[in-house]
Amino acid sequence: MAGAVLALAVRILSSSESTALKQLACATVLIAAYALGVLVAYRRRDKEHVRLLLDVQEELRFSQDHIMANETYRSLSAYLEIAAHQMREPLQGLLDGLRTLAVDNGLPDALRERVAGLRSKGETLHETLRHLAGYALTKPGRAPFSANILLHESILLCRGRASEKKIVFEERYAVVPPVMGSAMRVHQALFNIIVNAVEAMPFGGGTIVVETAHQGDRVIARVRDSGIGIRPEHMKQVFEPFFTTKPEKKGVGLGLWAARQLLDIIGADITIKSAPHQGTEVTISFAQAAPLRPGREGTTHPPELGKNTTDDRDRRIA
Repeated sequence: MAGAVLALAVRILSSSESTALKQLACATVLIAAYALGVLVAYRRRDKEHVRLLLDVQEELRFSQDHIMANETYRSLSAYLEIAAHQMREPLQGLLDGLRTLAVDNGLPDALRERVAGLRSKGETLHETLRHLAGYALTKPGRAPFSANILLHESILLCRGRASEKKIVFEERYAVVPPVMGSAMRVHQALFNIIVNAVEAMPFGGGTIVVETAHQGDRVIARVRDSGIGIRPEHMKQVFEPFFTTKPEKKGVGLGLWAARQLLDIIGADITIKSAPHQGTEVTISFAQAAPLRPGREGTTHPPELGKNTTDDRDRRIA
């Protein structure tokens, strides 16, 4: 519209008597104004896209921070389930003894009443533990999954926090056979390990090496950081529940404990090597679900591989 107005003004105010020159001048002004309008529109749209991208990146960073900060608290449900089961067994034996005493005619009446009261309270506690033991722990599905994919997905969830600390992930994935088990729970265990590696790194940055290997009938996954390491006196306690060397309110000390419990379910082994100021290496050994066969070796893990959550609605596995 501005170009049309300017072209009309040029045509009216032009002192040239040549009609061809007037038309050329009008066309030039019209095209130049239109091109300028297009450039302004594209620039405005680019600014909107950049603003939207920054907003999405900020939301992603907050989401990743939230996931990393709260992941260890998800381990509380697993701890409550296991603790409840461990308490229910001796409590059941105690209740059986109280029931036997309650029907013993040789006991004085006052003592029998106390036994009946203890039995009633014990049964209430046993019922509470029964509900607690089943909290949020539906039986996980078992299916073949790729350790490479789960490791890569765990890294993606930590990449925002890692970039803030100038941490670089070096991924070295080998051709490995699938592993049988609950991909969702193993993903939680691997994510806990990756989070610990990121939080152990200094703010000056560094490299976290994540690699896999196929050794015999085992699939080996390693996560090695160059962080502060673990003191020798703490090595025996790293898998104990609620043990943490992080500052107050930074963690509940269930990350490695939960990782070990979740991996024990599928028969995987986890070991840790560490020294102060020399970093930490976590090694996980899975039993392969099936051997690799000629013609079915597969490929190493590219970034574009899809999700591998066999316990969720996505059913693409291995």
